[in-house]
Order: sequence, then structure tokens, then C-alpha cells
Amino acid sequence: MTIEGWIRKNVPLAPASSAELRYERMARQAAEELPGVHRPADPRRPFDWVDGALIGAFLAALGGAERVLDVGTGDGWPGLPLARHGVEVVALDPSPRRAALARENARRLGLSNVEVVCAPAEALPFPDGSFDGVVAGTAFEQCADPPAALREARRVLVAGGRLAATFEDLGAELRDPVEERAELYLEGTTAVYRLVHRSRSPLREAEYELRFRADGALRKAAAAVPPVPSFVRGEGEPGLRPVLPDDPVLGISVLEGARGSLLSARFFELCHRSPEETVALVEAAGFQGVRAFGNPGRLAREFFLGLHEAGLLPALAPHMDALALAFGRLYEALPPGRTSVFFLVARRS
Repeated sequence: MTIEGWIRKNVPLAPASSAELRYERMARQAAEELPGVHRPADPRRPFDWVDGALIGAFLAALGGAERVLDVGTGDGWPGLPLARHGVEVVALDPSPRRAALARENARRLGLSNVEVVCAPAEALPFPDGSFDGVVAGTAFEQCADPPAALREARRVLVAGGRLAATFEDLGAELRDPVEERAELYLEGTTAVYRLVHRSRSPLREAEYELRFRADGALRKAAAAVPPVPSFVRGEGEPGLRPVLPDDPVLGISVLEGARGSLLSARFFELCHRSPEETVALVEAAGFQGVRAFGNPGRLAREFFLGLHEAGLLPALAPHMDALALAFGRLYEALPPGRTSVFFLVARRS
């Protein structure tokens, strides 16, 4: 039995959303500070060039769109970097914490052409035909109802408006049929247990938050969980790490022993899709010309890291924007591959 299987069998669960359980608690929604979001782009950093190429792919796919909605912006990506290139951006996120941080990031970077709105993608607070472009950075699959979110994205686009989005390919990312990660930490007199369950068949992801009264056994178990580097960590959290059901600290036996101390339990579940299935989903939402491509960032990473290792990036610094944007236009030459992210473009007829 998996840890998820034990939880679903023995714990009364209340539904929640990824915004509530995952994104509200993150201190920062990235492993490192993002260029154009948390700080200005730096030509001395090769991965800033890679990020610039990704923004170039979005700009090329948008085809000159002037007013763009960024669905699930998080801390402001890709909306804020797009705004730096003159696009009027409305950055939307269902998490109040993420929306507040995106607003603060835009203010700090001096981007007056950015408006931040806190609302769900499934019920956009905009009239029909409000935008000529919609973008999303691995956000649609995080929605509780991706088909509804895509229909809303189409509704707020003008005729001929473009959609450009990256999507996660969980099937390419998983190394095993089932992967589980867990953490256990204390919040005052409460012990918090988190589990992320991901599976290949069916292709799905679920996250659980169990809260217990922190008795002696749970306090001892939490103290035995050392911190690990993780961009999903919040303050005071040790970070998720791979776990097996028989783990003596984070496995089923610990949860079984703590059943009588359970205070609450919440979860959300996400349905992931392959590139082919995602194309069909976007077409079903009414989009035309739907095509999936490979990850522009992967090709850009090889190119710009090669320049960095050859010591050539400093001399090219004055041309950073032009080179990165030009490289982004190559996205159409990249067929979908077995990478964890793919790029999709479509238009409203």
C-alpha cells in the first residue's frame, strides 16, 4: 500500500485547491530569484539568457499582441518579463499571497504597465474579448478545472488572439510508476504532515496536508527530519523528500500511531496530460491551430551554457535582449520530446 492509499482509507479528507495548500505557503515560487521578476536580468548569469530565450518564445508566439493576460502568474512569470518588452500585462493568480508578491515585484522593477488581479482562472473577471494574448507558465494544469480555465481564456481573447503556454509533462518527469515525497514539521502545538503523490498510470498528482496535536512521538519524529533544499519550502518547513511507505519517520507507521491526534486533513488532486492529450484538450475548448512544441529552454540552455563555458557571454552582454529574443523564435523548430515541460500555441478563430 502507498502512503496515499493509507491516507485515503483511514483519514476523512476535505477538498482544497493547489493555491490554498501549495502556493499560499511558498515564500518564493522558484528555486532561485527569477530574472525580470525578483531582480533585473544579469548578463553574467547564463541562466538569465535562457530565461530571456523563453520570454522570446512567448513574444514570438503571441504575434505582436499588445494586451496580454498572464494566467497563474505566481510571483510574476512570464508576465513581468513580457511587460519589460512593452506589452500591457494583466497578471492573474488565485493565491492572495502570490498576487501580492507579483504586485510588489512589478512595483520594485518600475513596471507601470502591469496590473495584478487575484481571481481563479475558471471564472475570469473580464468581459469577452478583453485581450489579444493569453500566456501561462505551467499554470493551466494546476487549476481545479483545466477545461473551464481554457474556455475562459478563449472567451476573453479577441478573434485571432493568441494563446502561448508551457505545460508540465509529468509522464516524462517521473522515473518510477509511483513517487511519493513527504515532510513533517511543527507549528507551535501542531504537527503538520505533507505528502505529494505522483503516478504514471493514471497520470495524476495529489497533495495532502494532515494536522495533528503535537504529542511527544510526533515531536520526536519531526526533530528527526533534517532540512533539504527545496523551492517549495515555507518558513519553518524542512522540505519534501522521497519517502517509502515503511519509512520509520515519515511512513505509514508514524501516521497510524498519530491517528488519534488528527485535527484536520485537506487535499487537492491534479490530472496531468501528455502533449497529445493537451492539444486535444485545448482544441475541445474551442481553439484553432493548436500545436505543441519542445521546451525552448532546453535548447537555449545548451547554447548559452556553451557560450558561458567558452567565456563569450561578457562580450555579448550589450546584445543580450536581441540574442535571447532571436533564439526564442526557434521554438517552432522543436518537436515535443520527453522533457518535463513543453510549449503550446493556439489561436481563437
